[in-house]
Amino acid sequence: ILASIMKVDVAQRKQLTDFGQYVAECLPKFVQSIQMTSTNELEVLIHPDGITPVISFLKDHTNGQFVSLADITAIDVPTRVYRFELIYNLLSLRYNSRIRLKTYTDELLPVPSICEIFECANWYERE
Repeated sequence: ILASIMKVDVAQRKQLTDFGQYVAECLPKFVQSIQMTSTNELEVLIHPDGITPVISFLKDHTNGQFVSLADITAIDVPTRVYRFELIYNLLSLRYNSRIRLKTYTDELLPVPSICEIFECANWYERE
């Protein structure tokens, strides 16, 4: 229902899609896929080793400036080999846009901390 009442900003959608492709070209070692959600948010699937470099890139890049970490959450899907899906939601105040980063892990593989990039991640990462 939300998607049906939200106005789709075609220009912003294209700009985010282009930016997602640009990120994938700049960081091909880490970016595994990009897509747009029905609510006009860019979603990027990244390899767990890419968390730190991708988030640093998004925060510091002139065309991104995703300087606000909205939250970090996780989904447990026991049927998957990498059962934990980690989701990082970032906000660019300058461009009024959001990006959702997704990565994955299992019970044994640690995911690098982003506290050096966003101090507020400390609280989210404790969960």
